[in-house]
Amino acid sequence: MSARKFQKASIEELVQWYAESSVVYEQSLNAADSRSANRAADKISGTYRELRSRGAESQLLPLLKSENETVRTHVAAHALEFAPELGEPVLLWIAKRPGFNGIAAHYALKAWREGTLEFP
Repeated sequence: MSARKFQKASIEELVQWYAESSVVYEQSLNAADSRSANRAADKISGTYRELRSRGAESQLLPLLKSENETVRTHVAAHALEFAPELGEPVLLWIAKRPGFNGIAAHYALKAWREGTLEFP
């Protein structure tokens, strides 16, 4: 997706794309489809960058209550940059769970605490 398309999108569209791409990312990983997973990850990153450039990254915070654990994991990890008091507890809970999200949450927290977590 082009940077221009992100720039033209409304904040509501960006939040929707972020959530949808997180679900696609999860489905792609489960299907061992790395190309689709990488495209979804790129869309998540692009969406986050655009929201941040508008000062609207907090619009993702309602997704911390998403039924989808992968959506919550992505939002919580990004929230470490702008609302760590909201992202950290979610990641702590997810890190205790089995599977990919638990591993991702564990390493996001580890990198954040070490000061090496980089945001797109």
